[in-house]
Amino acid sequence: MIEKITDMLAFASPVRVYLRSENLVVQDYRPTWVMLFCLAGFAGMVVIFVLVVRAMGSDALSGLIVCAFVGIACLVVAAMQPIREAYYFDLATDSYRFVRRFVHRKEVIEGSMDQFTGAYVKTVTQDEGESYHVVLRQEGMFLTGVSEQTLREETPLFNSFSNEARIANAISSIVSVAKYQRSKKKA
Repeated sequence: MIEKITDMLAFASPVRVYLRSENLVVQDYRPTWVMLFCLAGFAGMVVIFVLVVRAMGSDALSGLIVCAFVGIACLVVAAMQPIREAYYFDLATDSYRFVRRFVHRKEVIEGSMDQFTGAYVKTVTQDEGESYHVVLRQEGMFLTGVSEQTLREETPLFNSFSNEARIANAISSIVSVAKYQRSKKKA
């Protein structure tokens, strides 16, 4: 039931998957829970600040200072969360690029697609429910010592199996096409 409701509201922060013959682009605009709570905390502090100023004026200076610091802290924590993530897979160059965009910076991971063998959806069970994450299978162990790479470690809003499955299926299909093209070139 909850998944149906979140799927209906998912238009507000969509996951866009563009699978073309030569490339794949996945754009994920879903905010994290931490960002949502921090922005709600900031909005709450602004409302409290305005109400205190209107009711008491500058007589409640210490309360105003506390509201300002808590509001600014909430805003800073929200700004440290990713705004969007984008995953690019290009068959022509046999490369991938993962871009995580923040308010103040951008993280980019690039490499060759031949290190991936596929993708699947991992279900993580927690006290408050289940969350789903797209996991890329890697060939062999790399510098980190793991053979899998989770795309989005922070659970976003509107996290549903159907969204993650769409991403995993698109990545698996482009990785299998890249593998097929590499095997044809070797033969």
